[in-house]
Amino acid sequence: MKQILLVEDDPMIGQTLVLSLPYRGYDLKVAESAARASALFDNMIFDLILLDVQLPDGSGFDLCRIIRDKDRLIPILMLSARTDEPSVVKGLSLGADDYIRKPFGLGELTARMDRLVGRKLLHENILSYRMITIDQSGRTVHVDGQLIHLGKREYVILSFLVKRGGEVVTREEILDALSDDAEMFDRTIDSHLSHLRKKIREIAGNRIRIQPIYGVGYRLEAGDEPL
Repeated sequence: MKQILLVEDDPMIGQTLVLSLPYRGYDLKVAESAARASALFDNMIFDLILLDVQLPDGSGFDLCRIIRDKDRLIPILMLSARTDEPSVVKGLSLGADDYIRKPFGLGELTARMDRLVGRKLLHENILSYRMITIDQSGRTVHVDGQLIHLGKREYVILSFLVKRGGEVVTREEILDALSDDAEMFDRTIDSHLSHLRKKIREIAGNRIRIQPIYGVGYRLEAGDEPL
């Protein structure tokens, strides 16, 4: 089940959703205050946050900003009886992904929840760095908008470099990423990197490089102009 944090001090709303949402594939943890919500958020992993605007110990707007500073990807759906446009704009500008006005129907709420959680899962499957995009769900790689066909080990190496985009990656870290491959040895990394560089160069020329860092490892470098 998807894990949801409901920040809501109205016990009737809380009880209704606790009883109803498990049938829709959601498991709820309820926080009736901003302080309790912060504690739960810091100690658990959630797929979505349902956040009331008016809380007994503070504003949901303030909590939204705090959560967004800690996590850029967690979807936040704000709940409020306020129907004025400035309130909606404020919530969205602070990092909320959606805003639903009370009273709301369960069907509308779950439709919005499904959309936000689905979008989060999609984002988690996508890796990108400059001109390189990797869809992990389909194991497809695009370089400068063009599909590139990679072998298994080339794909793993490039995915690891993209995850660490711009940072130096050691040979030992690459070997660890390939640790499930019994035939992988340190000396073969250079061969796979050579094939990977060639395939990337055929599409992007010198705008993308896997740069060796002497005595340490490699760094993925990319730019609009040749490097």
